[in-house]
Amino acid sequence: MRILLVNPFVERMHLELSYAENFRPPLGLAYCAAVLEQHGHEVRIVDALVEGLRFPALRRLLLRERPDVVGLSIYSPTRYEAFRTARVVKQTLGEGVVVVCGGPHPSAAAEDTLEHVEPIDWCISGEGEHAFVELLDALAAGRDPCAIAGVVGRRDGAIVAGPPRGNIEDLDGLPRPARHLLPMRAYRTRMPSTMLRCTTLLTSRGCPARCTFCTRDWFSRETRFHSAAYMADEIESIVADWGLRAFIMQDDTFTLNKSRIRAFCDEVRQRRLKIDWLATTRVDCVDLDLLRSMRDAGCRVVTFGVESMNPATLKWLKKGFTVERAKTAIGWARQAGLTVRCSYLVGIGDETEEDVRRSLAEARTLPVAKLKANVGLSVYPGTPLYGMAIEAGVLPPDYSYARGWQDEERRYGNGETPRWYTPHVPLERLLELRRETDVNVLFTRPSLALVTHRARKFAGRFRRHPLVSLSHVAQLGAAALSGNRLRLPESPTDH
Repeated sequence: MRILLVNPFVERMHLELSYAENFRPPLGLAYCAAVLEQHGHEVRIVDALVEGLRFPALRRLLLRERPDVVGLSIYSPTRYEAFRTARVVKQTLGEGVVVVCGGPHPSAAAEDTLEHVEPIDWCISGEGEHAFVELLDALAAGRDPCAIAGVVGRRDGAIVAGPPRGNIEDLDGLPRPARHLLPMRAYRTRMPSTMLRCTTLLTSRGCPARCTFCTRDWFSRETRFHSAAYMADEIESIVADWGLRAFIMQDDTFTLNKSRIRAFCDEVRQRRLKIDWLATTRVDCVDLDLLRSMRDAGCRVVTFGVESMNPATLKWLKKGFTVERAKTAIGWARQAGLTVRCSYLVGIGDETEEDVRRSLAEARTLPVAKLKANVGLSVYPGTPLYGMAIEAGVLPPDYSYARGWQDEERRYGNGETPRWYTPHVPLERLLELRRETDVNVLFTRPSLALVTHRARKFAGRFRRHPLVSLSHVAQLGAAALSGNRLRLPESPTDH
């Protein structure tokens, strides 16, 4: 069959990522494409998001390609534009084309999606590589796909789901992502420390943590890992094929299996791979020796999900660690010579204004290169927070993530994903508090490479987005004048 896999275009997200030069390859589609190619299908990936492929251009492409099946990758924040993309596919090619959607959102809300979005024919819940192949085989043979594990569809006007699909246990048995089908030159994300152009790797699946907001229940919390040799082989192939020597590890918790990471670091050193990389992990999944080994193997940046300096908030989030542990892990990472970045949450749980002020004030003392603070929490389907939101009256019991998708006024970034805020502080005040503490500023020690990169990046931003660029300059100037100075890391090992 002729298969077209689409990462849908979303206007505001395209502008934001273009401004930040932070487009990343859709690895989920690339994994699916690689398995489909293994089974003899003719596959093309269209990353409409990075290519800026709006609906008129998509229609022209559909008429040229005439695919038998179109697969859409859907995340909850982008679901409305993905639903509209499905409508464009049907309008352009007619009812004969099959539209299949997969990814995080349909994994959590397949029935809701099919109930309200008529242009979508099938949803795949969970890991989709093998389910997609089985679905295509059933369609080609005229069999009912509703019996396939992980597939949800319609039968006689009713929504029918196959049994739950088990996880892919042997990740090394999967082919490498089909990066040759992606516009790799268009992804211009840079390593925060060295400014080298980088790409992404996914070396594990699953996470056993029970964070309140986490979407892991959409798939599975069962952890599975690529081997250290597989990881090193994939890096060598990317270096050879694309000339890239910097990598972002997209695992939820990269160091969950410490022995695997130590083995990977040994592979990097034994193969003499000259690479830089960034990893995201939890503060309770590292130790000083591991972080030093990572640094020796090319790790330059580690990102921790610290989230809060308020112990009660950490407990509400079910993070499973303490403020003291977060500070200890950050200290270890800096001692190992790593640049540290942290994600942070403001105005959640039962926080008062005093709680928010105290948490942000303490966050400002952390010796990190960047502290990215988000106000509130998105409420995604299938998460513990979703049930809590209904119980608290934040969402109605019959809330639908698909109802109203036809409304052209509802687009990404315009309130279509519900959010949880503390009931004790108005949103406007939370935003003021974040601005007052200036926690989103990048506190990076200057270097020639950094200054050159920032100048080039700002020139490109100003050319594409002059008004936004000027407003950011004004915000930085106001922060400096108000006393929220840019503080530099004390350690000379920060880059």
